[in-house]
Amino acid sequence: MIKALKKLDSWVQKILRLISMAIFSALGLLMVVNVLLRLTTDLINFLSVNGYVNIAEAIKNLLPVTSFHWFDEIVELSFAALVFYGAAALWGAKLHFSVGDWITPRLPNQRLKILYKMFIYLICMVFMGILFWFSMRLTLRSTELTTVFQIKKSVLYSCMPISALIMLIYSIFDFLGTVMDLFSGEPSQKPSE
Repeated sequence: MIKALKKLDSWVQKILRLISMAIFSALGLLMVVNVLLRLTTDLINFLSVNGYVNIAEAIKNLLPVTSFHWFDEIVELSFAALVFYGAAALWGAKLHFSVGDWITPRLPNQRLKILYKMFIYLICMVFMGILFWFSMRLTLRSTELTTVFQIKKSVLYSCMPISALIMLIYSIFDFLGTVMDLFSGEPSQKPSE
């Protein structure tokens, strides 16, 4: 059972990282192309104003697209997904941001360190549960459509409950692992993780 869960964890991590890298790459490419198109439009306007209309028309004929009218919509969708799926990947790998563990080293014995860790995981579970609940409600109640592509906004919002559920599951397993540490007397991980 443990081996199967570790294999599943490995696959979830790979999928989340792949999604995050693909979205980040797509966002980067879109940004570069959008900037180049805007610069081309500025060049065409500059050439037209300064009397080089023939050159401006030639550039316009070579590159008929001068902007992405749907750019903002794709960036909104991609950025939200990147943030939430990336956060879930970091959460599962325990690589997320933290302010540092300055309390654990000050606790006098191992049992208190484990109890403190359980408390932290309990807070994480509550937060992720609340995030999952309210993001699921938002996603299910959303009836709006995006302006350009007419995609339901719930598709854009779906990254929130999915990633919150993933982080909640990781938090539950972390909490249960710490409970087992409490009864075994030895931590399975360092308390500062």
